[in-house]
Amino acid sequence: MKKILMVLLVIAVSLSCAFASGDKESSAKKTVTAALITNPKGTSVFINEGIAGFESACAKWGIKGTVVECKDTSEYESNARAAANEGYDLILGASWEAGSIISELAEIYDDIAFGIIDTMVDSPKVKCVNYYEAEGAYLIGVIAALTVDGASHNYGSINVSQSASSFKWRYGFAQGVLSLDPKAKFTFNYVNGYSEVALANELARQQYEKGCLFINSCAAGGDTGTFQAALDKKFYTAGQDVDLTSKDNPYIVTCQLKGAGESIAYLIDLYMEDKWNSDNETLGVADGAIGAIWATRDSEITTRPAQLSDADMVIIKQAVEDIRSGKINMRDMPEEVAGIIPLI
Repeated sequence: MKKILMVLLVIAVSLSCAFASGDKESSAKKTVTAALITNPKGTSVFINEGIAGFESACAKWGIKGTVVECKDTSEYESNARAAANEGYDLILGASWEAGSIISELAEIYDDIAFGIIDTMVDSPKVKCVNYYEAEGAYLIGVIAALTVDGASHNYGSINVSQSASSFKWRYGFAQGVLSLDPKAKFTFNYVNGYSEVALANELARQQYEKGCLFINSCAAGGDTGTFQAALDKKFYTAGQDVDLTSKDNPYIVTCQLKGAGESIAYLIDLYMEDKWNSDNETLGVADGAIGAIWATRDSEITTRPAQLSDADMVIIKQAVEDIRSGKINMRDMPEEVAGIIPLI
């Protein structure tokens, strides 16, 4: 009888271990799911880079990833709620428009990790990654002044909107120019949209007629309009977010860089490496998240413009080091008040 009981006990223990092992294997094989809530692909190069970074990181980690494109506020609301209801493990926002709904959902769904880039939201349950864009804009300003080299003291900029967020670009650009051209004056125009190609083109032409020989384009998808105007009128310009220099358009001298794809991949890495936290981060030149072509790295598309001499490059590289060290402070932004930027 004792032998029979012993045999039954051994069988029971073996089965228990087998079931436990099966549970672990099942858990280990569970596929992580992630959703990226974003503007439609093609809205801007920043959005495109964010989507590409998400897809690349999902492939790297074997994540089942879904890109959820939203055309307006109502779609952000409904699509983000649907993603949360479907039980995704990780939900990320790739633009400020996702901030409100992600903050709301984070208070409801404790079992989902929420993160967002390019903005800060008022929620301790959302991991935010934002940027010191004024640092990159300062470098564009330095390059602009060196490119024009005193041929004109008028500089232009085409922006999406007149807002606190765009002030970082405008103020940084102006300060970079003024560091080398103290006589500089500026004119700013706003397209009030993310895909206003024709309007950006027309406004850039108007700025050129005011004597602007360098026009910084910060008009999102409208930048191509500025680029075409630069090619037609032969003034210099710069793009945003990624390297948009072109062998077909030598007037695109440089581009401000902002790592959307790297930031999304960084958030996914944190989650997959069990390092997820809700501590907000703002990244700049010193972190490698912000920069400019010819300043923090060279172009892989074009060669250095003839307008930028070896001596100019020394000045540009010094500006980078001064930003990294904090000698040049573009992180503590002043309020936008009349007269803070000299206007044409």
